[in-house]
Amino acid sequence: MEIRREVVLIIFLILVILVLVKLVEFFQVNVVEADASKFVTEDLLSKYPTADIEIMTITAKEGISGKYFEVKAKVTEDLESPCPKRTHIFYNYPVQNFVPQPPEVITNNCAVCTIGICTIAFPEEAIIASHTFDGTSSISSYILSNPNAIPSVISKGEYWEVVWNSETADSYYIIDIHRNGTLLSLIPVDKVTQ
Repeated sequence: MEIRREVVLIIFLILVILVLVKLVEFFQVNVVEADASKFVTEDLLSKYPTADIEIMTITAKEGISGKYFEVKAKVTEDLESPCPKRTHIFYNYPVQNFVPQPPEVITNNCAVCTIGICTIAFPEEAIIASHTFDGTSSISSYILSNPNAIPSVISKGEYWEVVWNSETADSYYIIDIHRNGTLLSLIPVDKVTQ
């Protein structure tokens, strides 16, 4: 009976040790992931001090030199302008011995859907589409007449709602653009009669 208790106690202690080891591994991974996020954020803020920066994904990878994280970040410059520039930048943390992936330019030169099948996947693309697509000339005129006009974007599932508003104008516009690039509606709203 005494031996049986000792065996049960040993098995119990082994299980406790295994649980503690797994907990230590779990917390170590999270600390390193947080370090990766902090490093990337600080680096991007130093390179793009006025940009909107967001960590999109952090993926744990295994390489020749051990574990590392692949970090994908979004950098948007001039978000409140008619032509925001969105770029995805990739990092490996800690740095690996291979050439990093080049940045992926999402919007540039104030153009989206210039060739082929159109997909409006990001808010910056919706902003550009709201005043450059066929049927949006009134938005272009509004922006020219109101240089302080600012866009705001809301995802509505299958479409984007872009609102162009200027504090000095008597009206604002609501533009709905389907994610497939179709202009759904363009509604002027009079602030005075609202």
